[in-house]
Amino acid sequence: GSGLLYSVNYERLRPAWSGDLGLRAGASYFTYAVSDYGKSGNLTLVSFPLVASYYFGWRSHHLQLGLGATLLYTGVSSDSQGTRFTSERSGLGVAANAVVGYRFMPRDGGVSFGVGFTPLLRTSSFLPWGGADVGYAF
Repeated sequence: GSGLLYSVNYERLRPAWSGDLGLRAGASYFTYAVSDYGKSGNLTLVSFPLVASYYFGWRSHHLQLGLGATLLYTGVSSDSQGTRFTSERSGLGVAANAVVGYRFMPRDGGVSFGVGFTPLLRTSSFLPWGGADVGYAF
């Protein structure tokens, strides 16, 4: 979803008008070996998705519409043979994100889940993305 490969999130729901307003923050860390020499050259991706969503629904079934931003850090390192890996997108960046999806939220607490379309937009690129979530409502 909004954290790219995966993310661990906390969302707080607030009653608003005829639905619920959700404010969510999360974090993700991923590293991948990009060198055959002892797996010492790495690609690192860190993301922090921040999303405000509005939930329309009946009982436990909701349509989720959300907007936010994902803070991204990408980094690459050289391998043990001295090969340098570089990327024009290395460093800190921000992507706008959106969510259009379905969320099952039990009224009295319990396991919550959902799926959705979660595109990300940067100044020079658009990433049509999707996501799924599982959580616990209390």
